Amino acid sequence: AYAGWLNGKEVVYIKESGNTNTVIINTIATRKKNTVYQFNGTVISARVSANGAYIAIKYFSNDTIPQPVLLLIHIPKKTIKVVKTASAGTDYSFSRDGNSLLYKNNNCIVEVMGDSYSEKEILCRENAPQWDENTVILDCSSHRLFISGSSGNYDVYMHTNHVWKKLFTTITPAEVFIANNTALYTAGFPGGYTVSQYSLQSGKTQKILSGSFNPSLHMIGNTAIFLNNAFITLYDSSKNKLLPTTIESDEAIVSPDLFSIASTLYNRLFILPTVNILALDPQSKRYLATVESHYTHISQKKSIYTSPYSSTYIQQKKKTIASLLTLF
Repeated sequence: AYAGWLNGKEVVYIKESGNTNTVIINTIATRKKNTVYQFNGTVISARVSANGAYIAIKYFSNDTIPQPVLLLIHIPKKTIKVVKTASAGTDYSFSRDGNSLLYKNNNCIVEVMGDSYSEKEILCRENAPQWDENTVILDCSSHRLFISGSSGNYDVYMHTNHVWKKLFTTITPAEVFIANNTALYTAGFPGGYTVSQYSLQSGKTQKILSGSFNPSLHMIGNTAIFLNNAFITLYDSSKNKLLPTTIESDEAIVSPDLFSIASTLYNRLFILPTVNILALDPQSKRYLATVESHYTHISQKKSIYTSPYSSTYIQQKKKTIASLLTLF
């Protein structure tokens, strides 16, 4: 779980085994694994910097009363910086060049430089449009977005003409991305999550995906990747073009060169060539048809049975599979 690309050739991920967590680099061509760091606790979230030099990890400690801990790891040097935090939320992000970490420290958002660990205040409570439990600055492209909220309800602002302008509301700061003058984000509710894009120029919103259980949105350049009820879907924001696939995943991230996709499924990491997963394999059609028939059989059973899936999930999965079958 918690995988991210360092470049087009290496993936960094956190292997969770009981209470022990190991940060590992996997070289794709050789399948060689290199351990970066090991720690105990329960991982909450992780982010990888744009330049692939750092990974930030937030986790709960093993104290009698678990406390949130935020680590900044310099991957090539294997140096560790423990950053002060009081929240379990996603209240941290990397700068656009990846050389610094922005995080909430009490009543200010602070920038810590990755090389020297020197810190400076970027924005404090009295100058922010709102200030909630989880507050973060998203620094990417030519824009800086301010995000604040809690419990799946986060307001997103942009500072323009000396005024804070509210743009939209998202379910998590971790799934907000900017490409040129467009912001992509997740919204909605459990069982009905959406992926939308917001034009920073016109202020208009366009819905790209609706009715998904876990979109798990990520983005590289103009290319977004998310899950349509577990099926990997690519989206070219420059052309407004959806590229569905028949590959299932728990989370998927496209490489910086767009050639590969890192996918986690059932706590295993897979590296998939992008061109292969976009191809419509006849075997995939047979697999989808089989799965669809199983879901139909389950949904028609009138006897009481135990299933980890809700009837809503089964119906939405059937609908998604039926849509994918029309591609063949």
